[in-house]
Amino acid sequence: MLLTSAVALGDEAQLKQWEKMDRCSNAAFIAVKILEESADTSKQALALHGAVEGLKTNTKLKEATPTGNEVIGAYNFALRISYEMPRPFAKREHDWLIAQAATACTLWVPSVGAQ
Repeated sequence: MLLTSAVALGDEAQLKQWEKMDRCSNAAFIAVKILEESADTSKQALALHGAVEGLKTNTKLKEATPTGNEVIGAYNFALRISYEMPRPFAKREHDWLIAQAATACTLWVPSVGAQ
């Protein structure tokens, strides 16, 4: 019985980690799209706010819907590392930036709970 409980807890923890990775991947994709749309940080701020507000009512992503903190964290990280990158990003840089922002979100943005 104890072994079964340990396996169930391990599965639950793994599931939560996968859900966070999905949310952070989506957050990073949103963040990079915002960065690609404009180099103007005031326009980026408006787009970021709109994205966070829009996610509050989005039901299509279900458990993969990123939290506002995850989107903002991914955006801040992507903004820092893309500072001198020419826009629009080339395909390789676009994908690399999403991967970096998703990783940073997964590692450094606290899990407060999905919206």
